[in-house]
Amino acid sequence: MATHDTFTDSLRKARLAEAARLDALQNVGDARGLRLAALRESLLPHLKGHPLAEGFNELMLQPGDTPRLWIDLISSVVVEPDTRNYRLQQERDGRREVLHETDDLNDMSQAVLRYIAHRVIAREKAAATQTIPSGDSGAGYNLGEMVYVWFTGAALGVLAMLVAAILLGFLHI
Repeated sequence: MATHDTFTDSLRKARLAEAARLDALQNVGDARGLRLAALRESLLPHLKGHPLAEGFNELMLQPGDTPRLWIDLISSVVVEPDTRNYRLQQERDGRREVLHETDDLNDMSQAVLRYIAHRVIAREKAAATQTIPSGDSGAGYNLGEMVYVWFTGAALGVLAMLVAAILLGFLHI
């Protein structure tokens, strides 16, 4: 396991070194993408194997003019305004809110982990407040639905018996 951690750390350092080299060459898009890939790789070992973090361990890296590392459906990390600055942002109601901004990979990694932890707690809280509506027997049907289903089933049963009787020759029409 120590070899894997050492290799992961070496791979992250190599990506950051390559990003610094690309900065010097003015290849801003690739540098941003590599920085976000390094951030993603620093987050994955912390989330892997935690059942409560399910859904966050697929951190999606979206390439493009402004590469993004999507944390969930409303939050992402971008490298803006320059090629060294990480920005955790959330998009709600047509506006973008900056939650954390830093030029340090480890600082941003910790900020994203804190954000995910808060989202997990919010998800747990939302699940705990969902209750079964009162008056139901737990099955989720009301009396009117039950009577309708019973009469429909009875009518279809009588119709099926009449068709069977006609086909077998018990009734002559």
